[in-house]
Amino acid sequence: MPRILVIGCGFIGSNIVEQLVASGQPPAVLTRSAPAADVAAGIAPGDLVVGDATDAETVERALQGIEHVIFSAGGLLPAASEDNPELDAQLTLEPVRTVLERLREHPGVGLTYLSSGGTVYGEPETIPVPEDAPTEAFGAYGRLHLRCESEVLAASREHGLPARILRCATVYGEHQDPDRGQGAVVTFLHRIERGEPIDLYGGGATIRDYVYAGDVARAAIALVGAGGPATINVGSGSGTSLVELLRAVEREVGREAQVNQHEPRGFEVHQIVLDTTLLHQTVELETTDLGTGIARTHRWLKTGRPERV
Repeated sequence: MPRILVIGCGFIGSNIVEQLVASGQPPAVLTRSAPAADVAAGIAPGDLVVGDATDAETVERALQGIEHVIFSAGGLLPAASEDNPELDAQLTLEPVRTVLERLREHPGVGLTYLSSGGTVYGEPETIPVPEDAPTEAFGAYGRLHLRCESEVLAASREHGLPARILRCATVYGEHQDPDRGQGAVVTFLHRIERGEPIDLYGGGATIRDYVYAGDVARAAIALVGAGGPATINVGSGSGTSLVELLRAVEREVGREAQVNQHEPRGFEVHQIVLDTTLLHQTVELETTDLGTGIARTHRWLKTGRPERV
């Protein structure tokens, strides 16, 4: 396994770091804010850089001795991105540009960029949607990720950067902050446990491909140096409506939810399920079924300890 730098140690980044630590390959980490204590415990003090990836000197320092970069730094959530796309571009696109610029001085160092498979395709004509489907994002969040993808692939063409785009489905699991409003699974679990109401938009008819964060982490790591296509979908390959998800969480918690119904939100895709054929042709990966993933996420919320496989 090459020496890996993980940029962004929030939700997905924390899962990637923990998987690397568990495999005996602790990474270097560059993150805007200090990771959770249990995640930081697996990172050597000299391998943790808390700083801004828009700063070229900070990125250069983090790149020393690195053979591959996994970029998992995020910006705003989709709803907030609609309200303030300029801020989201500052938080998401500018770090990508800085990292790409510095990687020009480190030939041979590869880059994996984690994109949003749930938004970049827009409202797809074919389900499940393959990687070569049109990318017609109609929300600010999806359009921003397409801009990032475009610049990563341009750097690959023009400067020989070994690069891969991972278009991730709707990711859920450990280290997802329930108070941030990020992710239906963790939000539903948290609010049902506390007897708090859940906001359901559009009657809960929207269909998503829910993929467990541990699976995304294992896929990202396994694909480092694996060759194959430049763009790969990472998902479960199956769709679940929001109402079906709510019922599954209710069964896990053992309590019915209080629900506040709202009109649909215009920036949300109605149905998206990713075709994961290329992923499974490229690496061996056994994905976690939704019920098991919900149960693991529930245990983490109650105990603070992730379950690693």
